[in-house]
Amino acid sequence: MLHILVPTDFSELSKVAIRYALSMAKKTEGKVTLLHVIDTGEHAASMRLRLYSLIDELVKIAEEDFQQLLDEIKKSNKTGKPIKHEIIQSTSFVDAVSKYARKIKAGIIIMGTHGASGLKKVVMGSNTASMLEASTVPVLAIPSEATFKSLKSVVYATDLSNTQKEFKSLLSVVKDMKPMIHIIHVTNDRTAATEAEMKIDKVVSKSGYKNVLVRVLINNDPVPAINDYVTKIKVDMLTMFPHHYSFFEKLLKRSVTKQLTYQNSVPLLAFKQK
Repeated sequence: MLHILVPTDFSELSKVAIRYALSMAKKTEGKVTLLHVIDTGEHAASMRLRLYSLIDELVKIAEEDFQQLLDEIKKSNKTGKPIKHEIIQSTSFVDAVSKYARKIKAGIIIMGTHGASGLKKVVMGSNTASMLEASTVPVLAIPSEATFKSLKSVVYATDLSNTQKEFKSLLSVVKDMKPMIHIIHVTNDRTAATEAEMKIDKVVSKSGYKNVLVRVLINNDPVPAINDYVTKIKVDMLTMFPHHYSFFEKLLKRSVTKQLTYQNSVPLLAFKQK
């Protein structure tokens, strides 16, 4: 059972993430927990003397907002399970969400972005970006116009540095939905391509998962090769395992700069390497 955590600031964008999470939870027979973080650090410096009364007021407002939110999304909850919610206080949004996700043993964190411009903000350092970089729990970034219908096609691009562990991590999130997983690797050497395909095939065989297409692309530049592949198929999710200053980090940044059309509507699932 997939336990989904959705941080919310009660904005329309966070409601998109909540509805997406509820639909995914229904598909996986999972459950959803909502979390609101009150940033005490934001007010501490200028409101130190009134901080405690201010926090009490913010908690009261958050509780009222939660009640309104829960009433609004009640019809969207087809999971058969109640939607849990929590309000916590912290000087760090990222630390608070990360710790809470581990505490409740969440399998995934779902947050919203604003399409291509939002993914650019992710790179530049929004809350979603910070979670993508810091959380050891997988983070799924949802574009503002995305809706969850099914998960039929997932693209996973690998640099072959840790394919077996990465593929296992991906399956832990998506296998119950039985999508077709496209494992892509790009090389500029045809001999290396054959070796890469054999290596990936061994990983897939060991996993026991059957719905897999392995594609090794010959190209001097992996960015357009992967972008071209993704735009030719109907993708429900892109999957990345970011490494510092790695191929994937460059791929994300360059793709955002070009504002490719597929990134406007496709959720991005990121796993931080432990």
